[in-house]
Amino acid sequence: MAGRRAVLKGVLAVSGTAAGATGLVAAAPTARRGAPYATSVRMRWLGVSGWEIVIDGDRSILFDPYLSRMPYADRKGDLDPSLPLRCDRTTVEQLATHHLRGAPELILVSHGHFDHVADVPQLLARPAWARHRIRAVCGETVGHLLTAMGTPHARMEDVIPVKGGEYLQFDGYTVEVFRSLHSQQADHGYFAPGTRTAPPRRPATLGDLVEGDTLAYQVTVDGGPSILLMGASNFAERELAGIRPDIATIAMTSHSALHRYVERLLSATGNPPLLIPNHHDDMTTPLSRTPAQLAAVTPTTAAEQLTAASAPSSQVLNPQHLRALDVTAALA
Repeated sequence: MAGRRAVLKGVLAVSGTAAGATGLVAAAPTARRGAPYATSVRMRWLGVSGWEIVIDGDRSILFDPYLSRMPYADRKGDLDPSLPLRCDRTTVEQLATHHLRGAPELILVSHGHFDHVADVPQLLARPAWARHRIRAVCGETVGHLLTAMGTPHARMEDVIPVKGGEYLQFDGYTVEVFRSLHSQQADHGYFAPGTRTAPPRRPATLGDLVEGDTLAYQVTVDGGPSILLMGASNFAERELAGIRPDIATIAMTSHSALHRYVERLLSATGNPPLLIPNHHDDMTTPLSRTPAQLAAVTPTTAAEQLTAASAPSSQVLNPQHLRALDVTAALA
């Protein structure tokens, strides 16, 4: 298998989703199982750090599902927290109808910034999903922001609040929660930091959606692969040290302020067999554009950097927006 993966190593353009928690135990590193897998898993990139994970074709989990892709930069191209929130409700509904498998069982949220949480309230309130139970897993700040943005009360009752360290058992898979860190700007600063201990006034600007605590997740499918999900290009090394995911989605926003971010992450996680960059597109080009237009705003440098830093036994898949990746086949 190692030889096959060595041959496959490189940047590959790929054309191509449970019930409630039943238990909570102390977190522990999970062992890598390896292919072949009895349970098929496909992953669909939603842009930025968003993913849909589809299990055996008929069950799904969402991670950081941000579809609005609203303007975020000032004239110099820098993040501007004073810009208004402009959630594109029409586009979110169209994409949920035509591109997502159906109502997810879980929505995992890494932190409270607009490009991770802004569309979650609308997705939770979709009439088409009203008969389905959807659990949301998030930190305290995100929970309060969801309430402030008008998430239906019935949905808020199904929110699972986490802090990091939890190891959640669901029907057919587990979710491990890790304390993590947010990306740092070149001057070592942060965008929209802060926490909320109660629901604030309804958010109106990008900066009103503050970070809270950043979390990472590992989803491990029974009979299938384990998947590390990251929503920011930083991590707490001692939190992830020793885990062995089969797949790592790695946020590749600017990380010049960090010491050997990619190399340390791959070392801590044991050089996962399958590496997928995310959070490396322009965040604003509408997902309704053609695949070629979307590819043009997704630099290949992120995948090239992962390839250069990865072990010979790893392969790098460069995802395409809204295209399903058969990750179980890629790991075979």
